[in-house]
Amino acid sequence: MVSAVDRALAWEGLSIVVDGVVVRSAVVAGFSEGILAYWPPGLEDRVLNIFNKFYIQVPGHAYLVLYSLRLGRKFLIVLTGERVLALEIDKRLNAEKMGEKLLDSLRKLERLFSIDES
Repeated sequence: MVSAVDRALAWEGLSIVVDGVVVRSAVVAGFSEGILAYWPPGLEDRVLNIFNKFYIQVPGHAYLVLYSLRLGRKFLIVLTGERVLALEIDKRLNAEKMGEKLLDSLRKLERLFSIDES
């Protein structure tokens, strides 16, 4: 269970991706650290608990779509290295297309930054 101390991890910086309509919440987690940040501040403990212990290791970047029947919520989860970005999205959205676009953006950013480093 996520404790009251963890409520300090609500980070307004994530509000840039949480519009309350298309993206309803966002959680950033690390495989060893658990929850690193989330938005909005009132996000339910049962949602945070899913990602507090979430661990899937894949090479490179990947995405997956998770739908919880119990919660009635759909999540687009982007995996990159040791980090997870979980976005609760509207159930009517094409999460696969959204995931592909996010991964394409990550690849482009990696290329851009690797050029700057040389």
